[in-house]
Amino acid sequence: MRLPEIWTREVWARAAAPAMPSVQEVGGHLVSDATAHHADYVGQDRWVLDYLPGRQLTREQAVAGMRIAVAPERLEVERWAGLLGLTVAEAVGFAALPVGVTA
Repeated sequence: MRLPEIWTREVWARAAAPAMPSVQEVGGHLVSDATAHHADYVGQDRWVLDYLPGRQLTREQAVAGMRIAVAPERLEVERWAGLLGLTVAEAVGFAALPVGVTA
């Protein structure tokens, strides 16, 4: 393990933050062991997130949506929600819906 020579505020924040479960792309689906939610590739560089049906997203937006479902308590949720055009409350609320229940 390599420790930083200079401990800035950002380095401390990263060191103190718990590791976030990963989001993987498997056979045209974005999935994570930490949630049952998923995003599906629908062609032409577009993705559909199960808790935001009817919206076609970029891969970056789909990953952001998956990260919200995986770690809704993270500080980054505001940025991820912004990528989806949602408020934090909307994004976290939609992601809290059980799989199969749509907005």
